[in-house]
Order: sequence, then C-alpha cells, then structure tokens
Amino acid sequence: MRFADHMDDIFDRLDDLTLLQRHTIKERYRFLMTEYRRRCHIYAALFYSFRLTMTVGSLAVPALLSIQNTPGSANYLYWMTWGISLAVTTANGIMTLFKLDKRFFMLHATAEQLRSETWQFVALSGRYSGHHGNHKPTHSNQFIYYCSQLEKINMARINDEYVKTGDETKQTADSKKDAAVPTPSEKFSPDSPSKDSVTTVDGEEVITLSVSEVPPGGTPILPGAPQKL
Repeated sequence: MRFADHMDDIFDRLDDLTLLQRHTIKERYRFLMTEYRRRCHIYAALFYSFRLTMTVGSLAVPALLSIQNTPGSANYLYWMTWGISLAVTTANGIMTLFKLDKRFFMLHATAEQLRSETWQFVALSGRYSGHHGNHKPTHSNQFIYYCSQLEKINMARINDEYVKTGDETKQTADSKKDAAVPTPSEKFSPDSPSKDSVTTVDGEEVITLSVSEVPPGGTPILPGAPQKL
C-alpha cells in the first residue's frame, strides 16, 4: 500500500466477500481517497497561503502607514504599503470568489467521513453492527449498504459544491427524500420513530401499527392490530 488509507490488504482479507466485491471496493475507495487527498493538498496550500497573506498584511499595513506619515520617510514605504494592501485585497477577493475556505473544510470533512465509514464497515461496527436486529451482520450482507453510503457521501459533497439553487425549500425536501438507505440492522430498530398511534386500553398502553411489517423470524403484523407494549 502506498498510502495507509488505501486499505487494499485489509479488503483482501475479507473472505466473506466475493472477488468481484473486493475488487469493486478497492477500486472505488482508492479512486475516491486519491482524488480527495490530491484536492485537500491543493486547497490546503491555497487556503493557508491566502489566509496568511490576509492576516500578516492586515497587521502590516497600519504599521507602515503610521511610519509613512512621519517626516522624512522613504518613498519606497509608500509603494510597499500599496503593494501589501493590494495583495491583501486580492487574496480576500479570491478567497471569497472561489469559496476556498468552505471547500477546504468541506473536502477534509468528507475525506474523514469516507475513512470513518470504511472502518465501520471493516469492523462491522456502528450502522453495520446489527445490534438492532435479529440477524448476524457479515461483510457480504452489508456490502450494498456500504457502497450506497460511499456514493451518498460523495454525491452530498458534489451537490454542495456545484449544484446550488436559490430554493432552500427544494434543497431541504430533496435531502429528506435522499435519506440514507437503512441497513437490515436499522430497518427494524426499536428506536426508530414511526407513525404508529399509541392508546391506552384497560390501563395498559397498546400501539397500533400504521403499516404492515414482518419482523425477522416473526409473524406478519396486520395494520390496525393493537400490540401490547
């Protein structure tokens, strides 16, 4: 491995995945991390260069102006002050125009999110742990959810960076519509909110399901059938 976050050796040791699945994960994850690493380095250099210019220049200009106004000051101080002021204004304009600060933070956050998601999948932890369900999680049955999550993280960054509309309501509705695909461990989570109604019968709370569901290993639950808590 050239970089630690390529994780090719770890992917090769996931024996419950097929050869095609391992190859798919390695190629896609390697491509995403290589691209994000390259862009993070570029934007980090630009961000720190312009931010340093703005910070130092904004402190130097008032000091040079105070020296320049004294009698007998050299002529070059005028041009030095003018040059530093122009550099500060230019750096600030470029930062604002290309939103370098926002992209710098966004790219680093997305790269770390991809790493975290991959480690959760490899360790079968977090959303891939299956602690909410009655099934045993494996890399094989969590493969499609991991691939889906990788693409959602990448597309969220692309939409935020390139696809900007003035309708904030539409963006909110689209983000809710594109909610994360639930894993089998989350599908029947007891902590998941539902639209079921809760009533009290003979001093006991009962829940009436609004949709038909068949829990793993259980019998079908008909709509409107009261179930005791």
